[in-house]
Amino acid sequence: MGAGMRALVYVAPTELVVGEVAEPEPGEGDVVLTVELVGLGGSEVLALRDPGARTLPLIMGHGVVGRTPEGRRVAVNPLSGCGDCARCTAGVPQRCAGWRMLGVHHDGGLAERVAVARQALVEIPDGLTWEQAVFIEPFANAVRAWERSGATGGDAVGVIGAGGLGLGCVAAARQAGAELIDCFEPSEERALAAKGLGATGRGPVRGRRYDVVFDSVGSAATRALAIEHTRPGGHIVLLGFADTVAGFDPVAFIRAEHRLTGSFVFDDAQFRVAIGLAGRTDPAWVRAFGLDTAAAALEGFARGDHSIVKAAVRPADLPGTCSARGEHVVGTDARSPS
Repeated sequence: MGAGMRALVYVAPTELVVGEVAEPEPGEGDVVLTVELVGLGGSEVLALRDPGARTLPLIMGHGVVGRTPEGRRVAVNPLSGCGDCARCTAGVPQRCAGWRMLGVHHDGGLAERVAVARQALVEIPDGLTWEQAVFIEPFANAVRAWERSGATGGDAVGVIGAGGLGLGCVAAARQAGAELIDCFEPSEERALAAKGLGATGRGPVRGRRYDVVFDSVGSAATRALAIEHTRPGGHIVLLGFADTVAGFDPVAFIRAEHRLTGSFVFDDAQFRVAIGLAGRTDPAWVRAFGLDTAAAALEGFARGDHSIVKAAVRPADLPGTCSARGEHVVGTDARSPS
């Protein structure tokens, strides 16, 4: 690629390179955004171990907020389908055989600019800061999970994990009127954020079982924990996929007559609902990294450091700048991907 803009490029498993890449080439119906912030989370950490559906080299980053050429402040709905199949016309493109995700199937937002479909843009209200807006995408996942759970305000709710997905589950439960919401989170910083969004306690509480438990982590251990703390006949909703091992005893699950539901991404309406929930977040929960220091956040997550409530990347930051403690610089590599 020729020089044009800076980007953080995933070139091989565990290898990220900051370099100059060509400007994005918009297709028909696309617009080129200037990226203000893009969220970092568990999906990027997992992808570094196993690219999965990603074809490398790739610019990751799907939770994008930025400006259009006209200066409009927008969030990007990163999901698309073929648009023609029964699942797409029913409003569930994530079930489409040809579903595609920004930053997974094509270049995403870990760059100064990104090309996206104009129809994927959603206006950010004037009262919402960029830092709050970076919660829209993970909270949209949580809105869908809450709707799929069928839970009501009268249910006792457990939420495992207080990253972006888990915090969104807490916010969705609180908005629905739930009065008992325990968040299972070892990080003090994230537990405090969950409390700020409406969590009434910090789990697990010995002997307490819930009507519905949301597992936003998805490890074998957290799935087992979800089963353990769901009442007989209760409902477990799985959002996270940190582990391919189920992790729970199916015999105990059957005998307790538990219900198990998977929840994956969101639809357009759920993405818009998430804008309101994002407005309840504290901008101070976001720690913004530059492209040169983004790998530091991912490495910290991989080591189990969850002291950052929400990490994001501000591609316009100058090389070597970052608002995080203990940052380090990933040097620009002359091997710009081609």
